[in-house]
Amino acid sequence: MSTVVLSAAAPLSGVYADTNSDIAKQDATISSAQDAKTQAQAQVDTIQSKIDSIQSKQADLKNKMAKLAAEGKKLNAQVTTLRENINERNASLQAQARSAQVNNSTTNYLDAVVNSKSLTDAIQKISAMATVTSANKNMIEQQQKDMKAVQDKQAENQKNDGIMAAAENDLANQAKDLSEQQAQLKVAQINYQLTITNAQDKKSELQAEKAAAEKAAAEQAAKTKAAAEAVEKANAAPIVQISQAPASSSSSKSNSSNSSSSSNSSNSNNSNSGSTGESSSTPDNGGNSGSNSGNNSSGGNSSGGYNIPSTNYGSNPGTYVAPTCTYYVKSVFGSRVGDYWGNGADWAASASAAGFTVDSNPVAGSSVAVFGPNVRGGSYGHVAVVQSVNKAAGTMVIGEAINQGSGYFNTTSTVKISDANYGFIHV
Repeated sequence: MSTVVLSAAAPLSGVYADTNSDIAKQDATISSAQDAKTQAQAQVDTIQSKIDSIQSKQADLKNKMAKLAAEGKKLNAQVTTLRENINERNASLQAQARSAQVNNSTTNYLDAVVNSKSLTDAIQKISAMATVTSANKNMIEQQQKDMKAVQDKQAENQKNDGIMAAAENDLANQAKDLSEQQAQLKVAQINYQLTITNAQDKKSELQAEKAAAEKAAAEQAAKTKAAAEAVEKANAAPIVQISQAPASSSSSKSNSSNSSSSSNSSNSNNSNSGSTGESSSTPDNGGNSGSNSGNNSSGGNSSGGYNIPSTNYGSNPGTYVAPTCTYYVKSVFGSRVGDYWGNGADWAASASAAGFTVDSNPVAGSSVAVFGPNVRGGSYGHVAVVQSVNKAAGTMVIGEAINQGSGYFNTTSTVKISDANYGFIHV
């Protein structure tokens, strides 16, 4: 393109129509300019073809994203079913564990033998007890499998979202670059036409047209540069950090026998697994352990008057796709929010299932605002950090990562409290 542009830089001069020599020179200049214009038009046509191809790919990509969203809903439904199964098993296991604590299992075996009418009767009773014990063991193993399945399905959703978001950004950037090249080539075309028109006494008309084209190209370049500088500046700004509330812990003492102590330990582990929706031994994507060091029934954090479960989620935001809104909120609150809570619209349900308080009352510095699909941020919903609240005005200031057409970047915004139509998670 630069070669073609340079070839049109020489101005038309010394036109003397009263001589054959001058006419021949003018014809040669016009012919040269027409050839250059034809080359530029060919390049414009090629770029337009590329733009059309990219637009077609973008349409296909949107269809794929719609299919992924549908698959995501199916996965979410499966996650809901798994959680229901987990809760039902927890209730059964907790009931049996309490029964084992009240009625010592060793004594039950002895009573079964002593009070049996015959040896056959004793064997049958002991076999029944062993069957119940084996069933409990199978239930615990199934709990672990279901919780691992929940993590895997949510991680799959996050991976698909990241792939499609990256592809969409790449196509948008390609289309933008091609549009700039197309604008520059159109300016070159007008240069060639100006050379031809100078020989035909139409210089003034094409000069105005050239100026308009150059202005449009300059405005396009200025807009592209300003958008790039805005994104660069916003991404260079540090993420606003909220101070971590220290987690209080409660100690417990055990005076029971060895058998009772073992039963209590098993019950505590099962309660932890149910409260977080994670396996106690499965690492998250960031490589941090997903183990839970607290128990919902034995105290926890206090935030803005709300009782929060004592949890110890991984602080690595890598369990969410960067640089989206969920990645931003995880970066701010760290272990105060869970891993693999899904897309923004899924957070309220995931947090509630994990034991967190979710309501319509925002608290600055300790709550996550949850927006439903297409309210703020797109069809997957949106989450943000509540930084300040003005209840008299019905507004709040939020910290967020949001895509406003030029890629994701960190920013703060003042929005209506009612916009967070999925509620506020207190962390």
